[in-house]
Amino acid sequence: MRKNDSGRKKVIKRLAEKSFRRKLRSKYKKKLKNKQLLGVKKQQRKEKNIKQNLQQQFIDYKHIKAPVIFSLTQNTEASLAFIGKIEECFEKKKKVFVNLEKVEIIAHGAIVTLLSIMIKFKANKIRFNGNFPKNKKAEANLRKSGFFKYLYENDFEEQDEYYFENEICTHAKKKVDSLLSDEIIKKVSKFIWKEERRCTGLQRVFIELMQNTNNHASNTAKGEHHWWATTYYSKEDNKVCFAFIDYGVGILKSLESNKEGHKFFGVIPKIKQLFNPSTNAEILKLLLNGDVHKTATGQYYRGKGLPGVFDACKSNKISNLVIISNNAIADCTNNKYESLNNKLNGTFVYWELNANNVNIK
Repeated sequence: MRKNDSGRKKVIKRLAEKSFRRKLRSKYKKKLKNKQLLGVKKQQRKEKNIKQNLQQQFIDYKHIKAPVIFSLTQNTEASLAFIGKIEECFEKKKKVFVNLEKVEIIAHGAIVTLLSIMIKFKANKIRFNGNFPKNKKAEANLRKSGFFKYLYENDFEEQDEYYFENEICTHAKKKVDSLLSDEIIKKVSKFIWKEERRCTGLQRVFIELMQNTNNHASNTAKGEHHWWATTYYSKEDNKVCFAFIDYGVGILKSLESNKEGHKFFGVIPKIKQLFNPSTNAEILKLLLNGDVHKTATGQYYRGKGLPGVFDACKSNKISNLVIISNNAIADCTNNKYESLNNKLNGTFVYWELNANNVNIK
């Protein structure tokens, strides 16, 4: 009995010593933490705790930082690099946490791009999460877009169409919808001219882009991909900004189709023989000018597809047209065509409508 009592006392003593050392370590860590936070405001302490909790909660997620200026037109390369990292995770079915904390400017086109990516993750049951920008204006723009409506929705099911309407109006469908474009034209014309006007250029742009997505976004089947469009009303400049994106193969990639019967089957060798383009930026310029369509069909393009959209810009029916596809960007208003180091797996189009654009009463 005495031996057992002695053994029990040793165990109790050892446990007490362990507990004492643990308390000492805890006290030391707390003291060190308080020293680090000395002079730090209460709100900053709270934010630091939230940040640490987030890191622990999403420890098995791939954390991807967004650029300070998240805009496909103002900061193209950095924004495409950010999107590319997210796309890479999608291909590998990796969970993603988008870190938007440092974002100071977030363009509406970038928001709809991020929204369309998130829907892809959700539809394929791949976890996707993120945080808010610290910048209040950037945070407000993100909230108004409807982004968070789906971010925190667990029981997600893919839909044929999506619709959000706040200060930013976002639509997404898989089909050509002329009634939707009619509705948008009524609203934007009332906003700019205080009465309903006909905007034939705007109607053409929407129909051609929807049609383009429906027919060419996939090399396997028609109507396979969503197109996304967002409309933002700028009261300060009395203009409306539009962004349209499809996450298909991209315009330039669709030209490389080796499928017989495809509209652009075998067109790239012909284009290279006739025009000798050295970059995809030059091919994009030929496409917008109608040279690619003419080479592929033997006929002038007749205002169809992207040349029709470009025509609307040239004839002042829309303004500030920018097109990004694969690894090329066209700033149509300024006649600038450039190759990119980063690429977009799809097509992004930005344009504006203002009081000086052609309209009919």
